[in-house]
Amino acid sequence: MSHNIRIGYVNHEYPVLTETFVYREVLGLQQAGLHVATFAVWKPDETSLSQESKDMVASTTYVFPTSWANFFGKQLSYLVRHPRKYLETFAFVMTRKGESFSNRRRTFYHFCEAAYLADEVKRQKIDHVHAHFSINAATVALVLARLLDISFSFTAHNNLFYDQLILKEKVKEAKFVIVVSEYNRRFINKLMGRDDDNHKMHTVHYGLSVNSFVPPAAKPNNPIPIILLVSQLAERKGTPYLVKACKILKDRGLKFRCIIAGEGPERPIIEDLIAQNDLAGEVEMVGAVYQEQLRQYLNQADIFTLPCIVASNGDIDGIPNVLMEAMATEIPVISTYVSGIPELIENEECGLLVNEKDETALAEALQRLLENPTLRAELGRRGRQKVIQEFNIDRNAERLASLFERYVQHPAKPPVSTTRRDWVEQQGKV
Repeated sequence: MSHNIRIGYVNHEYPVLTETFVYREVLGLQQAGLHVATFAVWKPDETSLSQESKDMVASTTYVFPTSWANFFGKQLSYLVRHPRKYLETFAFVMTRKGESFSNRRRTFYHFCEAAYLADEVKRQKIDHVHAHFSINAATVALVLARLLDISFSFTAHNNLFYDQLILKEKVKEAKFVIVVSEYNRRFINKLMGRDDDNHKMHTVHYGLSVNSFVPPAAKPNNPIPIILLVSQLAERKGTPYLVKACKILKDRGLKFRCIIAGEGPERPIIEDLIAQNDLAGEVEMVGAVYQEQLRQYLNQADIFTLPCIVASNGDIDGIPNVLMEAMATEIPVISTYVSGIPELIENEECGLLVNEKDETALAEALQRLLENPTLRAELGRRGRQKVIQEFNIDRNAERLASLFERYVQHPAKPPVSTTRRDWVEQQGKV
């Protein structure tokens, strides 16, 4: 597919260890023939990045780190050169009725970040800006689009459930909106309270390179089965419920090892649970792992679980990328009926699902797989097929490229709203 449009991907921070789906998407679009430049507000700490993602830092334009004098100097410079556009855009995003002081302050910062980037976006002749996540980066993209008279779009992830910073304005102003699950689409439709914008929403699941995550040449032959969880240790991941389930399994006399890989604010809580339940011999915490290490852990595991929950502040996962990675490696997975996860894992077909915050149900599912190697193998095989068919980065990048082309290059004929299955059927692939 040949494209002559220039897309700018705007991120709050880029690349990020826990958001591998963003840079994989950028690479997929570039391989599909699109020119994609990357911009971010914050430059990441490179010591926290895998080698795969470090290479992307040099080609990304950042706002910070910079001095405050330079940051606000660029505001003044842009205001002097483009006073009408600057003030009109400022008024649009800052004068909404009923907005809290906190949200106005956040919006002001994002406005300034966009003004800082505007000259570089224009210099690179960007035709359209796209943001991941509906809060910070999408606000920057909205402001850039208004300052530069270009179009913008954004991908709505899990944070839209608990933070709707000028979300209605973003949906109305966007050329189109990508939702990562049908669950997200339904949420936005309900929030908007009308169907006028439904035509511009398109469901495109996360994707991964199925050739990068393949089953090991030899299945693990662990004398004691290994249960693996790899995740940020945040409340929405539900890791304490895995520890509680491990206590139930131990009390029932089952033999297993549980490896928890990741870092985050819940680590002290999890460590205390392990100690309180006398699980030091069964549950091991190994800290954060990079992509290169992740494959090694996946190749050793017999079962993968991520018992996601709706957090106390409303925080919730979308469709966790690590579940796809485990499924692509033919590891049987166990998760919960939360958000868009059932769109990836069909219960009893390509994995197992249990209710959130239910350690007993989680223990039952784990016990089934611990005691049934045949079921583990069958669910693992079907899981990989599910990922190949519906969560393949190459197919999904083609679909995204098609949307950019049809909305940006040929805006007179925008496509109708589609789900992933609609698009696959249009391509004659089912």
